[in-house]
Amino acid sequence: MVTALSVLCGVGLVMAVLLAVGRKAFAVEVDKKLELLMKIMPGANCGGCGFPGCSGYARALADGKAEPTACPPGGPTLAEEIGKILGIEVEASEPMVALVSCAGGNDASPKRSQYSGIEDCKAAHAIAGGPKSCVYGCMGLGSCIHVCSFGAIYKTANGLVRVDPEKCTGCKKCVETCPRNIIKMVPKKADVHVLCNNPQKAKEVKAVCSVGCTGCKLCVKQSKAIEVTDALAVVNYRADTKISDTAALACPQNAIFDSRQYSITDWLENPATKEAFKKRAADWKAEEKKRKAEAKAKAGAKKDAAEKKEAANGDKEGDA
Repeated sequence: MVTALSVLCGVGLVMAVLLAVGRKAFAVEVDKKLELLMKIMPGANCGGCGFPGCSGYARALADGKAEPTACPPGGPTLAEEIGKILGIEVEASEPMVALVSCAGGNDASPKRSQYSGIEDCKAAHAIAGGPKSCVYGCMGLGSCIHVCSFGAIYKTANGLVRVDPEKCTGCKKCVETCPRNIIKMVPKKADVHVLCNNPQKAKEVKAVCSVGCTGCKLCVKQSKAIEVTDALAVVNYRADTKISDTAALACPQNAIFDSRQYSITDWLENPATKEAFKKRAADWKAEEKKRKAEAKAKAGAKKDAAEKKEAANGDKEGDA
């Protein structure tokens, strides 16, 4: 009995020694940086960083294969914390949010057919370009809503979808989901946007939408930060100049939205706001017309005076 116990204890002791040696020999070294990075991850797992979830992003950061500013939900605050852990200096990046660049609701761009399939934009778009008159416009079926993990996208009563910039983290999932490339990433601080995605000529645009951009360039005359490319006005968000509040007023199609003047919901759906905006635009255009007429008359009078003076001087020289 004593012998058996001795053998059993001996075997146990040997196994314990072997386990201790094995644990030490095959121990996996813990990456302290990775541990710290995992603790500060937002946990959204949205994929906006380009890696498979927050853990994938943390691993890529620890391996030096990712940028500290790549996490949209974390923003500048997280980037700064990552920089401290990695011991590097991080430049603050400008927060970006998603924008649905279409104002053509059901009243402006009516449906050309009735779609009765699944509530999915890609599916609807695959069937003859979708049910909407404008094949470049938002169909409002909400595929982008389903992929947004932050509840930042919602449907309007007018058949469009909108993004709440205060809830948007800039993960870009909605951008990738939209089959018509209507959703763009824009600086959160930007005030003025062209809400049209149709690159066709004026005649074709007007045939399918009453608020589509016709590329008339009247907005360009109001601001150097607006350009017209392929018959479509676009805002150059990198331009170092503030866009005048007259840019939206100058647009004859009401395709330019200025958040300094109205909220997007009111501007698109509130009849009173729409009428107020149209009146402001009409009053401004009348003032502009009057101003130009006065400037032309003044220039003409100045020219006449100069000609009379020149003629008088010529007469004097003739008399001499």
